[in-house]
Amino acid sequence: MRISVIHILIFTLCLSWGVSAHAQDAVTLTNGDWPPYVSQDFKSGGVGSLICTTAFKLEGVNVEYTFLPWKRGYEMTKAGHYNGAVGWRKTPGGEKHFYYSDPIFMERLVFFHRMGSSFDWKTLDDIGHLRIGATLGYQYIELLQGAVDKMGGSIDIAPSDELNLQKLAEGRIDLFPCAEKVGYYLLRTRFIPGLADLIRHHSKPIATGELHLLISKKTTNGKELIETFNRGLKKMHDSGQYDQFMTNSLKGVYLPE
Repeated sequence: MRISVIHILIFTLCLSWGVSAHAQDAVTLTNGDWPPYVSQDFKSGGVGSLICTTAFKLEGVNVEYTFLPWKRGYEMTKAGHYNGAVGWRKTPGGEKHFYYSDPIFMERLVFFHRMGSSFDWKTLDDIGHLRIGATLGYQYIELLQGAVDKMGGSIDIAPSDELNLQKLAEGRIDLFPCAEKVGYYLLRTRFIPGLADLIRHHSKPIATGELHLLISKKTTNGKELIETFNRGLKKMHDSGQYDQFMTNSLKGVYLPE
């Protein structure tokens, strides 16, 4: 039996199509510890993880998570070691490295401070003279650095939001920027009541932002993966499943028992 060049070409194309389709059967995403939204200790990895998993699953794509410190996960995704990263705001220059999904959820970034401190602010220069806590790898550090450099304050970086809240309660820093719901979840679950009661947040938000799924532009068919995710996310909104997940999160359904 003679095998023509055309037969070989068709066979090669079939193999190529098979690899391309298989490559989109699963995605690898980095994730981090940011309760109550995402945590490897939570059921389904927390509501943020569950939203991403479900949106992809509705389009026939499975998700594999690797939980890492935020900065490491971001940089490794940017370098193409993982397909994507969960829960990031848009930043200047970010679209050079990533495709951004439609918003996964919204959150307010606020300043936490000790009760009784005479603290108010209108612009970041108003707090630039203070000792400000920050969590390693978070994008707001660049936002605050200019005010601190100008006004003579300092930024004290720690590896976790929980540690920064501890330092705030002990008076080792004056302010700590943190997502509002995240801060109060940590105060409610990780602190003794007397210590948690020392801390409140300022009503003026630093930013109100959308959190997105990022797909690295070094991922083959990355743009198609974002479009796939967005289709699944829209189906969740249209069916009411998204709202149900968020309602369950407020009820503590995904918290560890």
